[in-house]
Amino acid sequence: MSEPSFEIPPPERPTELRLDSWKEIAVYLKRDITTVQRWEKREGMPIHRHEHDKRSSVYALTPELNAWLRERRPSAAKDDNQAEIQTPTIVAAHQGWRGALRAHRWLTLALAAAASMSLLAGAYFAHRNRIGNAARPMIKSLAVLPLKNLSGDPTQEYLADGMTEDLIGRLSRIRDLRVRSRTSIMRFKNSQFSVPEIAKTLSVDAIVEGSVIREGSRIRVHAQLIRAITDEHFWSETYDREFEDVLAMQSDVAEAIAEQIQMHLTSEQQAGIHSELVVKPQAYEAYLKGRFYEENATGSTRVALKQAQSYYEDAVRKDPAFARAYAGLADCYLDQGAFRLLPPEEAYRLGSDAIHKALKLGPALGEAYGSLGYLDWQFAWDWQTAEKELRYAVQLNPNSIEGHESLIWYLAWSGRPKEALAEVEIMRRLDPAYPFISLQESGVYYHQRK
Repeated sequence: MSEPSFEIPPPERPTELRLDSWKEIAVYLKRDITTVQRWEKREGMPIHRHEHDKRSSVYALTPELNAWLRERRPSAAKDDNQAEIQTPTIVAAHQGWRGALRAHRWLTLALAAAASMSLLAGAYFAHRNRIGNAARPMIKSLAVLPLKNLSGDPTQEYLADGMTEDLIGRLSRIRDLRVRSRTSIMRFKNSQFSVPEIAKTLSVDAIVEGSVIREGSRIRVHAQLIRAITDEHFWSETYDREFEDVLAMQSDVAEAIAEQIQMHLTSEQQAGIHSELVVKPQAYEAYLKGRFYEENATGSTRVALKQAQSYYEDAVRKDPAFARAYAGLADCYLDQGAFRLLPPEEAYRLGSDAIHKALKLGPALGEAYGSLGYLDWQFAWDWQTAEKELRYAVQLNPNSIEGHESLIWYLAWSGRPKEALAEVEIMRRLDPAYPFISLQESGVYYHQRK
């Protein structure tokens, strides 16, 4: 019997033949979303797009997908390393019992031959892999590209950005690894540049890219490592957890990446990657919204800082032991004081209270010491103490661009240009693509009146 025709115009097609999102398409094809998106780009998988529809911006029709799969099957088996071997039962359905018997005999011979060749093949590939791994340069620098929000909900963008920043922060605690800053990588959000082009711009050996999907109480993160020069995807993993385990999941991702690039972590570095794992999920979500609004808000500075402040206050209400939320709250108060949105004495009082709570809860929180140094420098005028705190912030997290940035401005202000320019060079080594290095350098010369 010939297959039915499905040449009805798209608006009249039965809904059961339509897959209305990347997720539905991926589930139907039994692959992850990244794979099916790659198939559309590289292999012409039939995907349609709505321009002005309330539904998802993409959809696919199952008859078209089925036809495409039938045409693709020989190359698909090769490409996905999932070659299918027809068993005698399957062959019998087409050729009768005699065909099944012949297939059984040939399959037996094939298995015997495969067994005899497996040892030789294993030895060959092991030898080749040893040679290949020895020839590959060690990865000493990487960039975590902004994780893609694949939930289909733009209001979940804060989650993808926040998890990107968290992963950067955890990897930055590995002293021998140079991780590009959030500021440097965010310009490549939704970029059409290829991985080798981005890697060249950022001067890194490898790229981490991935995606985030939030579905109710569960969150799924897909991450993969790509070698910059060859565009080789040499590690990929999907993590599916309850949202309350999101911090532990991020730690697992960071540790897996460190293992793949053969970074041997000290106990101190492992502790840094796995820091602050016990936080109430509602508090962590409020904190991420505060960070997102603080970093991405447009328009009035007063409105932006007040909105971020409200999220941070919500976070500490929901989890009074959340150190980073207090640090974020302190930054909001200090920024409002700097912009004269709060009287300086009130900004100092509120900021000091929040930052000391953060340090009591997280004594190794580098960003908190950076804020404390700024507090004592700009508000308390205790300059010797301020310098100690700014240097300790850098000592706790030597890969933090923001820590070096604060120290540069302090050293330039205090009339020590050589030390300030030395910090500029450290910043340039850590993140040569950081867009504000020239600003820091010019600031040093400004304070010298040059």
